[in-house]
Amino acid sequence: MMWVQGRGGTNAGAGAEAGVVAGVPYDELAEFYRVIDTALAACADFRGALEQMEHSLVALRALRRPGPPPVVLGGGATREAWAEFSAAFQALNGALTHARVEGYRAAVDDGGLTLSELARMSGHSRQQVTRLVNRGRDAHVAPPGRS
Repeated sequence: MMWVQGRGGTNAGAGAEAGVVAGVPYDELAEFYRVIDTALAACADFRGALEQMEHSLVALRALRRPGPPPVVLGGGATREAWAEFSAAFQALNGALTHARVEGYRAAVDDGGLTLSELARMSGHSRQQVTRLVNRGRDAHVAPPGRS
């Protein structure tokens, strides 16, 4: 994979023109980059929440001994770690879904693929690809945070 331009519009690879990525002005890709950056941030948040969850499970295992369990096994910190993990997972899932539908939308609207071509390439039915493209279009016109 050759990186042509970084997020901030700076060149990161050979052969890139200032403000242009693969012949497309950077401004036209700003929304796509925002969607991908949101998904990347959600991945990082999820990794942190997963690490906290793992630590809470190790602590919970150490707390549990034979016999009746304590009233609140693991305490509030464990419950908070589990709630944070759940919220991070939901945020990651939403961000990945948004990135996926934006990719389908961009392939058709910006890349010029037909729905049939994209269906053939992706292995999905044309109807499913149409739904994904339409969801991407709806999210593309919605204000940030409202998709």
